[in-house]
Amino acid sequence: MIRQIIAITLKELKVLWLDREALALLFAMPMFFILVMSFALEGVFEAGSKGHPIEILVVHQDGGRLAEQAIADLKRMEGLILIETYEGIPLSSDKAEQLIGRGVYPLALLFPEGYTEKILKNANDPQKGKAIVYLISDPAMNLQLLATVKGAVQGAIERRVLLARIPQRLKEMFGTLGGTEGQLDNMLEDPNISERGRSGVDFIHTFPKGFNAGRRPTATEQNVPAYTIFGVFFIVLTLASSFLQEKKDGTFQRILAAPLSKTALLIGKLLPYYLVNLIQIALMFCIGVVVFGMKLGHLPALVIVSLALAAAANGLGLLVAALGKTEAQVNGLSVLLAITLSALGGMMVPTFIMPNLMKTLSLFTPHAWALAGYHDIIIRGLGIKDVLTEMFVLLGFASFFFVIALWRFRFDK
Repeated sequence: MIRQIIAITLKELKVLWLDREALALLFAMPMFFILVMSFALEGVFEAGSKGHPIEILVVHQDGGRLAEQAIADLKRMEGLILIETYEGIPLSSDKAEQLIGRGVYPLALLFPEGYTEKILKNANDPQKGKAIVYLISDPAMNLQLLATVKGAVQGAIERRVLLARIPQRLKEMFGTLGGTEGQLDNMLEDPNISERGRSGVDFIHTFPKGFNAGRRPTATEQNVPAYTIFGVFFIVLTLASSFLQEKKDGTFQRILAAPLSKTALLIGKLLPYYLVNLIQIALMFCIGVVVFGMKLGHLPALVIVSLALAAAANGLGLLVAALGKTEAQVNGLSVLLAITLSALGGMMVPTFIMPNLMKTLSLFTPHAWALAGYHDIIIRGLGIKDVLTEMFVLLGFASFFFVIALWRFRFDK
């Protein structure tokens, strides 16, 4: 019996070895998934830390010492990088909003003109003529991360304002500024004085001009587009398996015996899967609307991004069908691409908190461009002209996949 078991085991090992590509994919899938997800999720657990700092644009319109001191304090904080210039030029509010709108940076801090003067002038009555600090964010930014950064920034600025007002408060209380060093810490801990200092600055959270600032993005608005894209690319496995089976059965050869071009055959085969993808997308967004009350934004823009997304998914499916020679290869390659590209493209982890290498790699996935388009429409409230870039890039991916697939595709084996 032992000899029989050994013989069968050796036979199965030989069968596995015959399809070396499929065997390699069995090892490659978990390896790639571990590497991609570990690098990507590193930003989630360490966002705002020394190793993965959050970049904040700073627009300094005030020119006063209090704004400069607050900026200096924030620069010393671990986990934050303050950027005051872009391409060697001091940032303006318009430039900062433009960079956030393009997704280059997630946040900007704006000290308006007269900030220092208002704080010092109204030291005795903070309620009179409050100073304002603006925090401008990308509407698609993770709310938990935004709250953490906002709290750190607000705390640093309020402390600097309080310190600036202490001399005047001491003068009121003691009539002199001398001999008060020992009382400074007590005053900082005094809730009444602390509250008076804090009440002199208003922190206003806003979005770039032209963005939908009427409401904050919900978990549904961020997750439904991501997992819709994730699901759309699972058509790759179904499509590639169908093509492989038809090649095995000789269906393609029999059909091509009729006066029919290969291009017409492929388009006819792909159209049903393209329609399935569109139905998938419509169904997922309908669930978001009906169950969660999600707002879809500009519908024509949503439609053109969805059409381009489905084309890219079908193109990738045809490419896998052209490259895979066995069922095991098709299955392994489809799953590998579906999970790896989704992780790289920001379906599981927001791209703006990924390491720089991962951010760059995400630009080479159709997933990232599709998600950017959906976020522009649903979260940022933008229209067709604002998502044309994403649409054309997705169509570019689709064309690239189709061209390579047609070059590699064999109808007879």
